[in-house]
Amino acid sequence: MLDKVQRSSQTRREFPEAGFDTHPRCLEMSEAMRDLFAVGGGVRLEDLIGAGFTSAEIIEFQDSAARLALLASTKQITIRPDLLADMIEKARHAAPNQPPLPGDAQPTQSLILAWGQYCAAHGALLLDPWSGQRERCISVLSGYLDRLPIFPAIRSSVINAVEAAMPQVHQ
Repeated sequence: MLDKVQRSSQTRREFPEAGFDTHPRCLEMSEAMRDLFAVGGGVRLEDLIGAGFTSAEIIEFQDSAARLALLASTKQITIRPDLLADMIEKARHAAPNQPPLPGDAQPTQSLILAWGQYCAAHGALLLDPWSGQRERCISVLSGYLDRLPIFPAIRSSVINAVEAAMPQVHQ
């Protein structure tokens, strides 16, 4: 039974993350794990047996197949840099996990901290709108934008657009 080799005409996907010495059943198990995780949110022993793997294969390949499935599922995708409209929109909404970053900016710790200070100031302005909070919010945003490699005209455009969208304070 094992002396006959039946080749399939179907080609398998390439796994660049896998080494050259990875067993084909390990690759199949990693693909099955990815499918099972996408459908059910987890991979159980019963699921792998139902997918056609023997308990010996599961014991031998489970750890390396899980590693391959994780590597194949998570890829680093580069995103485009923020344009002026994106920067204005992000500054208006002030979400702590979405700082506006133009093309040449790298998210350093000082930038993230400055953006967090702006988000806190913006949140304080929304909770308690008064003129001091508004000025503080604009000042902190200006300090954040000063750290970015952008032209002064873009900086002033962002500040003016955000200032126009802030709640108006009457004394």
